[in-house]
Amino acid sequence: MLHKMRYRLALDLGSTSLGWAMVRLNANQQPCAVIQAGVRIFSNGRNPKDGSSLAVTRREARSMRRRRDRLLKRKARMMRTLIEYGFFPADETQRKALENLNPYALRAKGLDEALIPSEFARALFHINQRRGFKSNRKTDKKDSDSGALKTAIKQLHSVLDPQGNDGKPRTVGELLYKRFTDLSKLPKDRTVRARYRQDKTVKDDGKTKIDKYYDLYIDRAMIEQEFDALWKKQSELNPILFTENARADLKDVLLYQRSLKPVKPGRCTFMPEEERAPLALPSTQRFRMYQEVNNLRILREGLKEESLTLQQRDDLINLLEKNNRRTFTQIKKLLGVGGSVQFNFEDPKREELKGNTTSAILGKSEHFGEAWFAFNEAKQDAIVLQLIKEENEAKLVRWLQDETGIDEKRAEVIANTGLPEGYGSLCIEALARILPELRRDVMTYDKAVQVAGFEHHSKLNRNEEIPDITFKIESIDRNSGEIKEFHLHKELPYYGEYLQRHVGFGSGKPEDSIEKRYGKIANPTVHIGLNQVRVVVNALIKRYGHPSEIIVEVARDLKQSKDRRDEENKRQAENQKRNERLRKDIADILGISEERVRRDDIEKMILWEELSFDPADRRCPYSGVQVSTVMLLSDEVEVEHILPFSQTLDDSLNNKTVALRQANRIKGNRTPWEAFGISDILGFDYAGILTRAELMPKAKRYRFAEDGYQRWLKDDAGFLARALNDTRHLSKIAREYMSLICPNTRVIPGQMTAMLRRNFGLNDVLGLNGEKNRNDHRHHAVDACVIAVTDQGLLQRFAAASASARERQLNRLVENMPLPWESYREHVQRAIDGIWVSHRPDHSHEGAMHNDTAYGLRGNGRVSFYKVVDGARIC
Repeated sequence: MLHKMRYRLALDLGSTSLGWAMVRLNANQQPCAVIQAGVRIFSNGRNPKDGSSLAVTRREARSMRRRRDRLLKRKARMMRTLIEYGFFPADETQRKALENLNPYALRAKGLDEALIPSEFARALFHINQRRGFKSNRKTDKKDSDSGALKTAIKQLHSVLDPQGNDGKPRTVGELLYKRFTDLSKLPKDRTVRARYRQDKTVKDDGKTKIDKYYDLYIDRAMIEQEFDALWKKQSELNPILFTENARADLKDVLLYQRSLKPVKPGRCTFMPEEERAPLALPSTQRFRMYQEVNNLRILREGLKEESLTLQQRDDLINLLEKNNRRTFTQIKKLLGVGGSVQFNFEDPKREELKGNTTSAILGKSEHFGEAWFAFNEAKQDAIVLQLIKEENEAKLVRWLQDETGIDEKRAEVIANTGLPEGYGSLCIEALARILPELRRDVMTYDKAVQVAGFEHHSKLNRNEEIPDITFKIESIDRNSGEIKEFHLHKELPYYGEYLQRHVGFGSGKPEDSIEKRYGKIANPTVHIGLNQVRVVVNALIKRYGHPSEIIVEVARDLKQSKDRRDEENKRQAENQKRNERLRKDIADILGISEERVRRDDIEKMILWEELSFDPADRRCPYSGVQVSTVMLLSDEVEVEHILPFSQTLDDSLNNKTVALRQANRIKGNRTPWEAFGISDILGFDYAGILTRAELMPKAKRYRFAEDGYQRWLKDDAGFLARALNDTRHLSKIAREYMSLICPNTRVIPGQMTAMLRRNFGLNDVLGLNGEKNRNDHRHHAVDACVIAVTDQGLLQRFAAASASARERQLNRLVENMPLPWESYREHVQRAIDGIWVSHRPDHSHEGAMHNDTAYGLRGNGRVSFYKVVDGARIC
């Protein structure tokens, strides 16, 4: 079954919501009626306080439980082994009595004198409880206190001497016993256990210096040395009990530690059966460098843009190869360009290009030095892979010595070097095919991919027949216009099963849960969102059949990391603070209250400040006339679209400026080049326009150039194609996923939705006059109703209405914007009124029952309640 009816499905996917709407399609495939709309609300899997993943808290608690469980199991195993070999008595009461023995004294005594079996068992059981730190190269580098920890271990090693020369302790047990007996002479906060300390001292310049250190820290090697010393002496005195079998078993219990579970990288974009390569690999670093440098553009005077020559590109790559980063000033000096020249990547927030971080680190004199650059790329990759994967430091040091010929000291330094963490998007095999193409010429990534024999990742769609799961249809391919055969799924499957290149490797075991079996996207918000799409879409398919078309809008914040969300929140706070400042300034200029300041005037002030850093040099970009604040807030100055709105549908601040009303009328519905560059107009100088444009933000200034419109379009065929196609990574994932059930799927950017909703008069559908009501979850469905009618025909009509308004010199953006159909607004109102918002239920038995507190069940089963009254605790 394909269709019960022909309809278009629209989805508005946010981080905690899914708005959907269905519109009926007529014989011409045009929307003609809203069938139904709805909203699904769900948790985003994050802590609402700080935006961190809830999995982090669960993982930390799980790690604590596992560490505790492993300690208890090790203690129980040690107890069983000691009883088995006759060291501990089998009677529990007798063992309990041994707790009164001082284990520190026994650990020191056992180095010289015979211990009875129970005394040795008491000493060994005590050692087993705190068996010292064992270094793990990978995790140690992430710990902020690992430097203090290693320093304390080295200091402790320096005061030990297995021979006991100069009165030094022979083992850590003997040292602890001396420390234990001298506790009365030590400061009160000094004990026989490791404590992390911070001492604050005020320097001569008045600044506070914080010293972080451990005054004592034991590692596993010290424990092993003490066990061997104790066993050697006791086996000499009691060889019958202290056998080799007993030694092997007890030492295994004491020192055994499971290997870390390796982190499984994701799948390669082009070869999903292969793992992604680590970012630290020199080949991965160079892939990033070539990709970025090949996209670098020089912006010369007159806003002209040019690519690097092959020689310039190679010179820059050679510079970045040996350096972690280089500023754009240094790059300009290398390339011999200066003056007002800038780069397309140059920005106040970005002043440098990142180099080959791995080579910059390993090429240091204390590491490999110049010898690193003499290794070929395969040898460099092999060395870095060993540095990443080998967990045993001693083995790694030996490997480095054998394979590279360096001495032990240098190998130890290299083994403890931190390298970039994480993984790229491609496997080693794909890098080996694409990187040579990027090297061969100043070629962009997408072209290099095709030359290397790969399809671009946006075309990697799965289209195969699977019995009982898919069915066959013929449909028009939107890319080629040809009629093609498609195999569609009867219902939307779990995304991880078919979007394998976007998820981590699963177990592949049929008995595991579907998420564990196929893997999942690491971002919990995206994972939950796609699963909720599956729930809603499958319910609609079951009732109405497969949609003929699907349009999806994906929220910009859906895949943002915590750092990106924090950065976005900071930006919004700064904008709010700026708007409050401008509101006050406008109120003072106009002599009105702040409440009466219009939003349009605030926008004018924002655009006016972007004209120049110098308030005295803020001029109309076209005429060059200086614009004062009084002029700005009058009808003499207007907000103007740099590239015509009717040709871009771009209403963002980056496409707006303020200009004199007269200049705006002369420019009309044209680009700056079309209006002032093609022909001379008295009073307007195109060269002067470009000079003034160079003072504006980079995202705005290029629009004044002769090729500004083409640079805005980039690779899109036209402005309608750009408005109807969202190219973000997550949007491509959503499109690929929905294409499993509908070949005519597209994902649109969200810039147009708010504007269309306002022009259709839908902001008051939920009861507010002219403003979107975000307190009502149904506003997601209103947006979906707008998305459902956003197609090429609608945007063409919208652009025409804008052009008409501009030609008639109207103040509004569009004139007489027609509705998708005559009764569209009534259809939307009826659909919204019939919505019962659906909330994702949470019936699982996982998670905490209550918040963490100091309370817990007592061993005797009694529960005591305490209440603080006037500072006193009452039971």
